[in-house]
Amino acid sequence: MLSVRHIVPALFATSLALAGGPGVAETAAHHGHAAGELALSLNAGQKWQGDENMHKGMDAIRQAFAASLEAIHEDRLPGEKYRDLAATVMEQTDFMIENCELEPETDAQLHMVLGQVIDGAADMEEGEAPRAGAVKVVEALNAYGEHFEHPGWQPLN
Repeated sequence: MLSVRHIVPALFATSLALAGGPGVAETAAHHGHAAGELALSLNAGQKWQGDENMHKGMDAIRQAFAASLEAIHEDRLPGEKYRDLAATVMEQTDFMIENCELEPETDAQLHMVLGQVIDGAADMEEGEAPRAGAVKVVEALNAYGEHFEHPGWQPLN
């Protein structure tokens, strides 16, 4: 059976190629890197403006992680819960990619965040380092909040 780690990078790369626009090659190059290596930038000093679909998907991912954050921090979240979180990440990432209505520059920035989120979800699904994968997702969510205008967004601590 193929896992997220095997299927998603190919689908993600395809979606990036189809999206076109500036930053696509850079975005693909950042897939799989640690959140601290995300090369996000602001839009002329301002946060990027997203759309309702981006807000909906990112809210769902954030809410799922917020509900499990204490157990993740304390390293007591069971393996099946990491897999559940990974499934939520993938469902919402698929939703955002399929319903993307962003300008190319904004889309390229979001894809850098989503690449990190997908990488973390793959780590959570495989079970070898699920907590490290969750940390990648949390760091990407926090970077998202620093670079995208999202009413009511709160960082995860």
